[in-house]
Amino acid sequence: MKTVVKTAAVALALVVAGPVFAENANDKKQERRGPPLVAIEACAAAVDGDSCSFEGRRGEALSGQCVTDREEVLACRPEGGPPKLRQREGEQDAGE
Repeated sequence: MKTVVKTAAVALALVVAGPVFAENANDKKQERRGPPLVAIEACAAAVDGDSCSFEGRRGEALSGQCVTDREEVLACRPEGGPPKLRQREGEQDAGE
């Protein structure tokens, strides 16, 4: 009997807590929009079109050009686009 009560309590907790965790995950995804802070900082004293560079998430040196995005944020756009985009394009080229 105790096992049934414990199982029911755990199941109820999961039903109640599940949407809360999913909502928090969605909030984090929605917060993460636009260029990374280091790319914005790389163009802090620059104007649109200036050369720039910054360190990527994996410690790689990225260089590019300061560009204003749709939200009117000036940030360093790496040559060839964001690292993930460059990686995907490389995979497509290899598959051809």
